[in-house]
Amino acid sequence: MPLPMVVNNIFMVIAFYVNLLVLMPRFFNKKRWLYYALFTSLFILASFWLHDLSRGLEGLFGSSRPFNAYRPRPRGGFEFRQFSFLYTLGLIWAVSMVYHLLGQLQASRRHAEQVKASALQAELSFLKAQINPHFLFNTLNNIYALTLKQSEDAPKAVMKLSNLMRQFTDDTSVEFVPLDEELHFIRDYVELQQLRLSEKTTINCNLTESEKPLRIAPRLLIPFIDNAFKYGVSNRTVSSIDIDLHVEGNTLHFSVRNAIHANNAERQASSGVGLENVKRRLELLYEGRHTLTQEQTDAHYHLKLTLTLTP
Repeated sequence: MPLPMVVNNIFMVIAFYVNLLVLMPRFFNKKRWLYYALFTSLFILASFWLHDLSRGLEGLFGSSRPFNAYRPRPRGGFEFRQFSFLYTLGLIWAVSMVYHLLGQLQASRRHAEQVKASALQAELSFLKAQINPHFLFNTLNNIYALTLKQSEDAPKAVMKLSNLMRQFTDDTSVEFVPLDEELHFIRDYVELQQLRLSEKTTINCNLTESEKPLRIAPRLLIPFIDNAFKYGVSNRTVSSIDIDLHVEGNTLHFSVRNAIHANNAERQASSGVGLENVKRRLELLYEGRHTLTQEQTDAHYHLKLTLTLTP
């Protein structure tokens, strides 16, 4: 390979990496345009000089003619080889710029995705943390009602609450838990609620375990059930709560139906923090993989949720 061609190839490689690793990060990215233009011009001039020097060395090392027979070419005009060198150098320079800018764009996108993921995780943690005091407040009210009645079920309620809170603590940093574990938690929660209810209230809880080892966000369904116990029970009239959960394939079908009493009808229709939190968790964790419907008549409130789970 002729010496000028070897030198040209070396120039192109050096130009690519000098612009990519030195000039672009130090000057272009920092918007120091004047310095970038200055060093770019100096590099091109130096490349021209070395290019011409390599052509002179060709006669000394790369030609079959004796050294004294070599005569330098006239330098008066702008030769095609010089134009070709400049064109190739400019093309390599532009490619290195595009490569660097694409890398910066990709890095910015990755950073934005990381920030978004961190923000979503923080929001999920906040929403999950809000469930604990909401759940605890309602349950303590139930236990307080049992103690006022001097009920023998009060110690049982305290023990069940202790077990439930232990599960809450264990799952604080867990994004998903086995579905069977969540169903066990729901059963314990329903039993705890039943301790305070009178014979006027009927609870039908039908939870069918899945044959597949599916996973679900912890305590995702509790606010729906808690809402039914909060607004669907009356000590004055007959009340009923129907809870049904079954799985078909990877799809969970969940429904809660409760009677509506005159003093609770308007409040349940606009019930707040617990349901709003769980709706937001559904949007974050199961976007495009869930449907939630709420139906309310003069006599009943009915909530239905379908959820696509993963192993």
